[in-house]
Amino acid sequence: MEKADAAHRAVELIEAAVGAEGFEAFSGGTLPFLAELARTAETFLYVSDPRLSSPHYAAHGLSSEGSSALERSCPDWFAELGDDLEAKRVTARIGDAEATYALHPLPVDGRAIGIVGVPAEGDDRLVVESVWPRLLSALGRIADRLAARVSSERKLLHLNTYLTVSTTLAKSVDLAELLEIALYCSMEAASAEAASILLLDEAEENFQFYRVEGAAKPLLGGSTFPAAEGIAGRVLETLEAEIVDDVEADPRFYGQIDLKTGYRTRNLIAVPLVAGDERIGVLEVLNRLDGGSFTADERLILVSVADEIAFAVRNATIFDYVVNTYCKRRQGKNSCKGCERPLGSWTPCMRYREFLP
Repeated sequence: MEKADAAHRAVELIEAAVGAEGFEAFSGGTLPFLAELARTAETFLYVSDPRLSSPHYAAHGLSSEGSSALERSCPDWFAELGDDLEAKRVTARIGDAEATYALHPLPVDGRAIGIVGVPAEGDDRLVVESVWPRLLSALGRIADRLAARVSSERKLLHLNTYLTVSTTLAKSVDLAELLEIALYCSMEAASAEAASILLLDEAEENFQFYRVEGAAKPLLGGSTFPAAEGIAGRVLETLEAEIVDDVEADPRFYGQIDLKTGYRTRNLIAVPLVAGDERIGVLEVLNRLDGGSFTADERLILVSVADEIAFAVRNATIFDYVVNTYCKRRQGKNSCKGCERPLGSWTPCMRYREFLP
C-alpha cells in the first residue's frame, strides 16, 4: 500500500469513526481498517474512561478464546501504561500458546483513553508509519468525544426516569398507576424484560410480588416467599443495591419461585425500598433484554427512583389504614366520597378527594 493509498484509507477510517453513535459502532467501523493498515488479520481495542459505566472492549479477527484472554488482560495493560504514551509489547497466553502484541495508546490531552493492539509481526510492517500516530491521535480525540456523549446521554436518561416517576407521584394518588409507570420506567432504563416490587407483609416475615410488569407479570404476580431468603432478603437487610449477573451461581438466590411459576431468572438488579427508617420492600428488574450484564449506571438510576416508590407505597398504606380505622368509623362506609369533615391538615386526604369522581 502506497503512502497516498494509506492516507486515503486513514481518512475513510476517521470518517467512519466520527459518524459512529456509540462505541460498538466506533470499534466495528475502525478495527477492520486498522487491521488492513497493519497488514494483519487481528486487532483489538480497549477504551477506559471515568465517564463510562464500564470499559469498552472489541476485537476483530480473533477467536473467542483469544479475544477473551486479551479482554481479561487489557485492564492490567492499560493501568501499566499510566502517562506513558509510547507503544509497548506484551505477551498473552491463549490456551497453551503465547502470543506477542504491540499496544498503541490512543492519546488525548496528554493521557491515554484507550489502547489499540496488533500482533507484533503486524506492528513490524505497519504501512506508512507516519500515518499511524496521526491516525491514533485522531481516534483518541473521537473516543474522548464519544465518552462525553455517552456520559451526557446516561445523565439525561437518569434525569428523565426520575422526573417521570416523581411527576407522576405529584399528580396522581392512584398507587397502581404510579407503580405501573415506575416499573415500566425501570425496565426501560435498565433494558430489562420485567420489573417487580416485593413488599414486606405486616409481620415482616414474607415478601409478596405486590406489582409485576413485563414478561413476568402473568407468572409472578401475587407470589410470596420468606423475607429472610433470597437476594431480595439480603438486599433489604444490608440496604445496599446489588447487581447479580448469574443468579444460578449465587447461593443466596431463592430458586423456588422460578420452580413454582416457570419463570426463569437469569440476572437482576435489586434495590431496597426504604421510606425514612421504614423498610418497605425491594425493587427488582429482571433479565437484561440483550442477554448481557446490567451496569452500575443502571443500578444508580434505579436507586434514584426507589425512594419515590417507597414513600408512595408507605403513604398509600397509611392512607388506607386511616380511612379504614378512623374515617369509616366516623362517617360511614363511603367516607371519602361526600366526606363533610376531611382531614384538612393531611395532604394525602385533601389530594385524594380532588380526584374523586
